[in-house]
Amino acid sequence: MLRHLILILAFASLSGLRAQVSELGITGGVTYYIGDLNPYRHYPKDTKLAFGVLYRYNFSDRYAVRLQALNGTLQAYDSRSSDTLQLLRNLHFKARLIEMSALVEVNFRKYRSKDKDSKMWTPFVFAGLAYYRASPQAELDGEWYDLQPLGTEGQGTTARPGSDVYAVDHVSIPFGVGFKWNVGRLDFQVEWGLRRTYTDYIDDVSGTYVDRDLLAFENGPLAAILADPGVLGQLPEYPNEGRARGDADTRDWYQYTGLSVTYIISRFSDCEEQYNWMRKRR
Repeated sequence: MLRHLILILAFASLSGLRAQVSELGITGGVTYYIGDLNPYRHYPKDTKLAFGVLYRYNFSDRYAVRLQALNGTLQAYDSRSSDTLQLLRNLHFKARLIEMSALVEVNFRKYRSKDKDSKMWTPFVFAGLAYYRASPQAELDGEWYDLQPLGTEGQGTTARPGSDVYAVDHVSIPFGVGFKWNVGRLDFQVEWGLRRTYTDYIDDVSGTYVDRDLLAFENGPLAAILADPGVLGQLPEYPNEGRARGDADTRDWYQYTGLSVTYIISRFSDCEEQYNWMRKRR
């Protein structure tokens, strides 16, 4: 994937240099999580508002690079599911999402250039690389607790001595589709994009339960309570050790759907047009 992105950038930098344009703007929309607590991709359940800023550099009328920062929330609740097993499990999480990404955009049509067949609108696709941070929390008696340090699946206990706590800082592969159109010096863009992650712990849920008494003794009572808050987890005669808590063979995903507005701040290759526009502003 990374090699392909580098090749696209190299090709774009050698073609259509006269159409180079720089833009700065804002974006707003919703984020959405897919994982062990939302395996059926129920949408728009538990979508949360997100916002951010972006910078776009257009190499030509076909290719652009976008740098973007997002701030949002990911969350899910077993209690809102129609699945009986999820209702019995009764897990939940919330995580603040911070994402910074570098994306390559490829327009389907010649966009916003001087060519006679150029258009002021175009569909496009994008892909890239992103850093994101998502630290899951759970609520108990009105207070929210960070789940990663608790080791709710026995991380750090004698039951799983070789298992370390998971990371909350990750890399993902964003990709998606969108539509953009131009009005004067403003560009508008709508997009839908998925993030392919490499962790199964955005939601703090992945493998199997460990013995609740051992977890309470070695990681604390809070860890034991938040690890298994379901109805069966409260019954001493019902052992939970070894039962599936999540699906360790899958990875978590999240997506962002949003609307962006950018302002064209410079046209590097057309100095005369830029000069005339600045004169009109005086």
